[in-house]
Amino acid sequence: MSMEFPRREQWRKLDRDSPRELYFDVLRAAVSEYYLADPSNPYQQSGRSSGAERWEETRRGFVQALHRSGDFLDIGCANGLLLESLMAWAGQAGITLCPHGLDFVAELIELARQRFPNHQDSFIVANAFHWTPARQFDFVRTNLEYVPVRDWTTFLHRQYAAVRTGGRLIVCHYLSPDEPYVDPGPVVERAGYVVGGRIGGPVNAVWVERPEVVDGIQS
Repeated sequence: MSMEFPRREQWRKLDRDSPRELYFDVLRAAVSEYYLADPSNPYQQSGRSSGAERWEETRRGFVQALHRSGDFLDIGCANGLLLESLMAWAGQAGITLCPHGLDFVAELIELARQRFPNHQDSFIVANAFHWTPARQFDFVRTNLEYVPVRDWTTFLHRQYAAVRTGGRLIVCHYLSPDEPYVDPGPVVERAGYVVGGRIGGPVNAVWVERPEVVDGIQS
């Protein structure tokens, strides 16, 4: 693996609380190297190369966090495969999602735009840590791995700002065999939020509700 994907190996060995810009540079290089290595494999272009069965096993659980139809923003959307999959799985439950995505690798955003030709303007190239949302969404899905550990609380506050009232922030930490397990629940609570629900199993994620406001009072 280290010979085939040296930048990915560098990312795996990087201190998860490294200086911010170093962290971003190493992560961007690793994502670009691995995700774009096989143009014929859409699963690898979304971070997992093991095929359709494993993809559904490790991603379908996100449907548990969906309680209504609406706009879904995938932070770190890669080639848009997760959005496409969620739209199909949610549709089976009578939920309609409108896809939106953000990624800091321009080539991946181009692939996502190709996947969603009718939603070209819904996909943007940006680093989620520095990004300021111009609007809000019913669902925002994000990962803790996108930023150094010291920035987790600040990062979650910025992501939460993109959630529409009554919507949900879905916070994930993807399980990796060579990293310690991280429970996103306590991380969310340290950021000042209440865990509204949890997705277990291969999908290591929790969600946070953004309360509805009625007459200036949060419900």
